[in-house]
Amino acid sequence: MRTRLHQAVALIAVLTAGATASSPGLSADLNNPPPPPLAYAPPPTPDTLFAGWWVGGTIGGATANYDFSGNNSDIETNGFVGGGIGGWNWQNGPIVIGLEGDILGGDVSGSRKFNAGFNKASADINTMADLRLRAGVAVTPQVLLFATAGGAWANADLPVSGPGGASRDGTFFGWSVGGGAEVAINQNWSARFDYQFTDFDTESVAYPGGKLKFDPDMNTYRGSFIYHF
Repeated sequence: MRTRLHQAVALIAVLTAGATASSPGLSADLNNPPPPPLAYAPPPTPDTLFAGWWVGGTIGGATANYDFSGNNSDIETNGFVGGGIGGWNWQNGPIVIGLEGDILGGDVSGSRKFNAGFNKASADINTMADLRLRAGVAVTPQVLLFATAGGAWANADLPVSGPGGASRDGTFFGWSVGGGAEVAINQNWSARFDYQFTDFDTESVAYPGGKLKFDPDMNTYRGSFIYHF
């Protein structure tokens, strides 16, 4: 009985050794098991899409209403503006604070007759610039709602036709407020729409026929594409 038990054990050992020798890959696999599969890691949440330096192009429409002092009338003008914008943002979570400015060209023009129709005053804003602070909240990682406020400058042609008329340039300074929304398309590009109200100071322009005062308020509506560095 014991002899048969010993023979069975010896036979099992021989078979096991043979199987191991004939399958080196299996022996290696047993000695070096494969690493466990990697767990799925979702992509990080883009919570700083609006941070850093940026530049862009903008275009839109504008209206300007001039308080035509001394003539009990206004000059209403309208047209378009377009140009370049740029700035820098700091972002911490949903909070975005930054500084931005733009330089615009355009044609925002109109005219009004006065002096019983003998004279006509015209106004045409052709260049604008401003520098503003911006603060906003990213309501989602890709959508920013913001408000802006700062200083503004504009140059306008202010011709007067008729008796005692002439052509003059006017330079206006003022303050500007506005707001809008910006949507991140990807890590580098975003689209933006904003409204801006600007209250300019009064410009007095002397002509051979007298002196006129122009006091414009301006509204602009613009769309922009922005590149983030």
